[in-house]
Amino acid sequence: MFSALLHIKNYKLFVVNMMLLGMGISITVPYLVLFATNDLGMTSTQYGLLLALAAISQFIMNTIVARFSDTHNINRKVIIITALLMGAVSFSIYFYIHEVWIFIVMYAVFQGFFAPAMPQMYASARESINVSASRDRAKFANAVLRSMFSFGFLFGPLIGALLLGVNGYAGLFTGTVTIILFTLMLQVFFFKDIKTKQTTTDVNHIEAKAPNMLHDKALIVPFLAFILLHIGQWMYTLNMPLFVTKYLNEAEGYVGGLASLCAGLEVPFMVVLGILSAKLTTRVLLMLGGLFGGLFYFSIGVFENLVMMFVGQVFLAIFLAILLGLGISYFQDILPDFPGYASTLFANAMVIGQLCGNLLGGIMSHWVGLGNVFFVSATAIFLGMILIYFTKDQKFTEESME
Repeated sequence: MFSALLHIKNYKLFVVNMMLLGMGISITVPYLVLFATNDLGMTSTQYGLLLALAAISQFIMNTIVARFSDTHNINRKVIIITALLMGAVSFSIYFYIHEVWIFIVMYAVFQGFFAPAMPQMYASARESINVSASRDRAKFANAVLRSMFSFGFLFGPLIGALLLGVNGYAGLFTGTVTIILFTLMLQVFFFKDIKTKQTTTDVNHIEAKAPNMLHDKALIVPFLAFILLHIGQWMYTLNMPLFVTKYLNEAEGYVGGLASLCAGLEVPFMVVLGILSAKLTTRVLLMLGGLFGGLFYFSIGVFENLVMMFVGQVFLAIFLAILLGLGISYFQDILPDFPGYASTLFANAMVIGQLCGNLLGGIMSHWVGLGNVFFVSATAIFLGMILIYFTKDQKFTEESME
């Protein structure tokens, strides 16, 4: 099944690029908070503001680019290359910006311009899949792409640790910038244009054709559901290191062990789930994923035990594999004629969920304590699962929007 996907135009390129992006981003991102606080001198509040502004910037740019990429005759290759260049700039400001507030603003702005890279890659891949002989394997193809990102994320922190030891923070940022620029060069020289039936250039045609999420429950309900699922996930991501080191009084090394184990399990699970998606609907798989995720987060507060957290990584990996591997297919199936808009809805739900999850995670850890905060995570997951249950199998096509 996988070998057939390699015959899809540009698919091999996107497989490599997704792995490289996962690796490049994860070289620096796990250590970004250490650089910001220890080297640049940010307070925890300033670092929180940095994440918040970056999330808002990403949301705005994703939304703007998505509205134009599907309904205008804009070459996705140009969008992806430009976004990758902005990503390289965002990680290179380490070398020439040393004032906290300027760094915060510059990082947020260029991260926003970097944000459309992955959604547009997914959209371009979906367009290639739709005109290929493997169009009935779209969910599996998307799952493989996301698994390659996780595969890169598995090795990035290890490479980052080596670079940090050899050349400090400069090594981290150099590694990330180098990989992003290499990805950009692959896109320049090996991307092949895809011919699609949509060639609209009339500006006024956007509003007539592009669906408006705020005006239709069939779009807003799954969007809110995914925000809740991501809130639960990011509340865990924020509080897990503190829970392990401060509440359980375990060594810091176990934090990396939990993250690496989960990332390693995600890759095979994503491939398996891509195959299962041919037999089960994405909606059913998402509800099953929510169940696994919610039970894991709930179990942390019940057992308060490191060994059980390691065992529970199987449940967490299944949840993340479904959420991140099949979630984008869910939106693309609802919006088959608007792959860029669909991919961006998924990306924006992740951005908003990350922002709200970090804010809520910090507030709730102080309010209910580290021992109980994961019950709140589980509640967000279960609420998202309930909303998924009430979503409709509705499609927005060009014909239905006219």
